[in-house]
Amino acid sequence: MGFELQAVVWTTVILVALIGFQGALVPVNQGFAWGLGSRDAAREKTALQARTARTVANHIEGMLVFVPLALVAAMTDISSTLTIWGAGLYLLGRVLFAPLYLLGVPYLRSLVWGVSLIGILMIGYETVRAAIG
Repeated sequence: MGFELQAVVWTTVILVALIGFQGALVPVNQGFAWGLGSRDAAREKTALQARTARTVANHIEGMLVFVPLALVAAMTDISSTLTIWGAGLYLLGRVLFAPLYLLGVPYLRSLVWGVSLIGILMIGYETVRAAIG
């Protein structure tokens, strides 16, 4: 398995961990009965729960762009130094972004988000270049 696909796997692992953390916050903050019930009556989220929901949403949005590009790179054998570095930067950015966002760290989290964006752009450049031949 190439590095781009390994990055897809690890990005998915991060998402599963984030969703697990998000789910674990429900019984802690709203109680088991509400968490296991129908949740028809909304309960106010804590600041950490709201940050966690935004982190999950941001991670999914990034994956919606990264995963197809990484799959194209892997499936069409256009893997290159640029796509490998791009996948690495994306993965590094995501690994660092999640805890920084969850902890409410400003500025630095935006910088590491930018690192993951640069990774996406590197893979995107190679896939578009291959597509237009």
